[in-house]
Amino acid sequence: MPIINDPAVSAEIAALHDAYERALSANNLEALRDFFWSSPHVVRFGVAEHLYGPAAIEEYRQNHAPVFTDRKLLRRTIVALGVETASVMCEISQVVFGVQRHCRQSQVWVRFPEIGWKIIAAHVSNALVRSPANWEAYTDQAAAAVGLSVDAAYRAGVAGNLARAAIIAGPLLDFPLPTAAEPAAIFSA
Repeated sequence: MPIINDPAVSAEIAALHDAYERALSANNLEALRDFFWSSPHVVRFGVAEHLYGPAAIEEYRQNHAPVFTDRKLLRRTIVALGVETASVMCEISQVVFGVQRHCRQSQVWVRFPEIGWKIIAAHVSNALVRSPANWEAYTDQAAAAVGLSVDAAYRAGVAGNLARAAIIAGPLLDFPLPTAAEPAAIFSA
């Protein structure tokens, strides 16, 4: 069984992750490239992209400047497995296109004898946050507006479905469209 969370390894990974965060915030493409393993086996999944290999990651970085501001690390968990493997799991608060987001980031780091620590796999996603809205009251208001009643036995289920639909639709509704966007064509029969 490998040593779990050797203090020296955990400190080394924390320092590397801090440097990675600084490079990301500064959009330092050279430093970001150097953090990742230069192998066809490296993988990085983003909120909307699936990148396999260093060329795909490099192309993405070249063509997509970070769209976030006010990035703050809320929580970081490092698990070092022996002296050659570690994972970094983070919760991050940041503003994306002017909208506050709660994001998650995970990285797997491996120490290679010739090149040192490299990220071999990474993943970024937005956490879905439950709405504080009172969905039972909304259920009653919506039902009254369209002249329907909701049987008391089904109210909690309808409210739960509305809450789930809001969580799914929330990121879509929050996404700002460019002012120059063309509207979709309208077809009539």
